[in-house]
Amino acid sequence: MSRSRSRVLTAGVVLTSALTACTGDPTGDEPPQSSQQTQAQTGPKISNPRSPFAVELCALLPPDAATSLGLEPTGEVDDSPKISPDSADSCVWRTPDGHNSVSLAPIKDRSIQEYYDNKSAFSDYQELTIAGHPAVRANQGDPAKDGYCAVFAAVSEREMLYAFASDNSLTDPCGLAQKALEASIPTLPAAK
Repeated sequence: MSRSRSRVLTAGVVLTSALTACTGDPTGDEPPQSSQQTQAQTGPKISNPRSPFAVELCALLPPDAATSLGLEPTGEVDDSPKISPDSADSCVWRTPDGHNSVSLAPIKDRSIQEYYDNKSAFSDYQELTIAGHPAVRANQGDPAKDGYCAVFAAVSEREMLYAFASDNSLTDPCGLAQKALEASIPTLPAAK
């Protein structure tokens, strides 16, 4: 397994563990809550919802956008081991030399509110707006030192688009992840 794939796997395990530990009962057996609490859990209203599941996985980042980011124009489905059976598939775009990459993955049934409510689980946390959508940078460790960064954008109230950038030159992996989301989100079809 390559070093960057190992980083992706490690970051995914840490992220999933942090959210699972912080988001409550994974079986969904919690009692019904009031409408005010339900709204708080679903997070902010998304005024221009998009559907990342309406396009092919490796079409999440258009070829011209990938090229403008210094990446190969076409991505490939990430074949590294999944951290759990319900982990989202991702597509990875690499630089021609293979040193840097960005992966995109759609995530179902997750609200950005889960990140807002669990920000203390991340040593590197920042709330952002990307392409008019609420987003968070949520990482364990220091992206500038570690060379990788995870950013999550709420494209609808219960769907996220996840970007994971690996930058072996240790310059700005978070900038690469944000730019990939900025290029991807406007091209997604409107949610129905």
